Amino acid sequence: MLWGDDGIMIYNDAYSVFAGGRHPQLLGSKVREGWPEVADFNDHVMKVGLAGGTLAYRDMELTLYRNGVPEQVWMNLDYSPVPDESGRPAGVIAIVVETTERVLADRRNAAEQDRLRKMFEQAPGFMAMFDGPDHVFTLANAAYMRLIGNRKVIGLPVREALPEVVGQGFLEILDDCFRSGRPFVGTGQKVLLQRTPATAFEERFVDFVYQPVVEENGAVRGLFVEGSDVTERVRAEAELRRFTERLEASVSERTSELAAANRQLVAQIEERGRVEATLRQMQRLEAVGQLTSGVAHDFNNLLTVVLGNIGFLERTLEQAGIGGKARERLGYMKAAADRGARLTGQLLAFSRRQRLEAKPLDLNETVASMRDLLQSSMGGEVRLETVLQPDLWPALVDATQIELVILNLAINARDAMAVGGSLTVATANVMLGPPQRPDAPPAGQYVMVSVTDTGSGMPPEVLAKAYEPFFTTKPVGKGSGLGLAQVYGFAKQSGGGVQIDSTVGQGTSVKVYLPRSTARQAPEPAEQRIAPTGRMSGRPRRVLLVDDDSAVREVTSAMLQELGCIVIEAGSGGAALDLLESATDYDLLVLDFAMPGMNGAEVAREVRLRRPGLPILFVTGYADTSALEDVSEDRIVQKPFRDDDLVVKVRRLLGAARDASADKSVPIQSGE
Repeated sequence: MLWGDDGIMIYNDAYSVFAGGRHPQLLGSKVREGWPEVADFNDHVMKVGLAGGTLAYRDMELTLYRNGVPEQVWMNLDYSPVPDESGRPAGVIAIVVETTERVLADRRNAAEQDRLRKMFEQAPGFMAMFDGPDHVFTLANAAYMRLIGNRKVIGLPVREALPEVVGQGFLEILDDCFRSGRPFVGTGQKVLLQRTPATAFEERFVDFVYQPVVEENGAVRGLFVEGSDVTERVRAEAELRRFTERLEASVSERTSELAAANRQLVAQIEERGRVEATLRQMQRLEAVGQLTSGVAHDFNNLLTVVLGNIGFLERTLEQAGIGGKARERLGYMKAAADRGARLTGQLLAFSRRQRLEAKPLDLNETVASMRDLLQSSMGGEVRLETVLQPDLWPALVDATQIELVILNLAINARDAMAVGGSLTVATANVMLGPPQRPDAPPAGQYVMVSVTDTGSGMPPEVLAKAYEPFFTTKPVGKGSGLGLAQVYGFAKQSGGGVQIDSTVGQGTSVKVYLPRSTARQAPEPAEQRIAPTGRMSGRPRRVLLVDDDSAVREVTSAMLQELGCIVIEAGSGGAALDLLESATDYDLLVLDFAMPGMNGAEVAREVRLRRPGLPILFVTGYADTSALEDVSEDRIVQKPFRDDDLVVKVRRLLGAARDASADKSVPIQSGE
């Protein structure tokens, strides 16, 4: 009690404790003299109280000398007037509650919370807090915000803040953790996120923990989530070696199908006569061709992924300055993948699924230019002769493939001559009448190139299987059994045929008949200079990438993104057409040919109706040649491709040739 105008102090025992060393002298003293350090404050209190007013302060901070030294204290203060007998204010009653310990404790808690909040924000993994059964966002650190595209989520329930996760199982897990109070640990969980309304759904993988936040009474108040974006790790692990499983499964499946087809066809051949047996043989080869082309298609997809990722790893190691064994091992992998690409090329040649660029060609010039290569391949024990017909007609043939055919036949001939001998490569103009065998070419004018040896020859049972893929009389490791199969497939696809004449002990002559061209050999096109690497200048180009194989799609997308393109992906022709219906403009369509449902040709027809000006680049490992015969080489990339194969043609189609500078470009043939 502060009584009278001078505020004479009368207080209880609790106040004596608050007064500290100033008690008992403080009792009965004037308030201004008893607390001189806060005299002005108490003057104001007395003035207001004696005027009939009231005052209230919460956590009022004052400096008091209770024990001879200054103390910073906090108090809750309430002041009210006390009337005398006449009802007029004669004093002021003060209720004093010291809150110093609580204020300091609150400040310590606030500082700790601030420190924890900073740690929360700066944590490398993502973190968030959800409150209540609706899982309302109360906190989300920077890593979490980056994961979801920096959307405004605080104060919103998960269902509203991240609508795309509805139906993906995460809300159900949150509900179960909240009800049961049990944590949940997820490893490599897939989540589809739409970071902005204008972007497509993005597939990410996360490791995370849902931890219930429990009150003192045991009730669950909310949930805490902590985790990491492990998308790159999951994709890498899934791709390593998945490749192995798919390769083994594909080989096993195709081999079983091939074996079953062979057994059935062999049984039919044995039951019929010689003419019918020959016809059955051709049908069997066609069936095998379809199977092998399917194998080659799968291999080309796998090899595209392997070669593409090897390219990324090579650049990564080069940028990091890493060499030695790591680069050497990558070289081994690349060489093995290149060998696989050559084998798939042979399979496609046999099955007649490779794309040929037939042009008028002088086979005399071809054979003459190959003489040194053939002689070095034969060795010193084999005598090489060439017999070239003067005035040879031009042949309509793919120049690269005919060179491979001649080299293949020469190597087969060398292997058939164990102790040396003679090998003759000859050319001739030939007029053929109506075919006598199903495998013979139609009647007409042909340019013939033959390879004849003086080797061991082939018995009839071997000659009957000469065109079969994987059939070989060579020792294990000396041949794949694809040489003559490739020659046969190439000749038939070119519109010609093959004839083998062989006598045991005397040698073999393989004659390849190619269509005569009515035009002369055209000059080689001028070189174009295209920079194969580096980001394109100007605005980013939008590319729609369509491929049903997710692994091929991922590596192709990465190559295009390195070029500076914005890539939108579709796993089917139907999905691609849906994307084209949107208002978004695209600069290029990169389109896989062999897809289930709508193939590349069907998709391209629809695209030309809807977007007639959109350039299309076909990516194919095998396709019916008739479907792409009107498409120029500049608009086709053959699987398996490396990043340079793709980038050069993408840059050309996007008109990027002008972006290249002379000192950074390399000569690229227009037919690449």
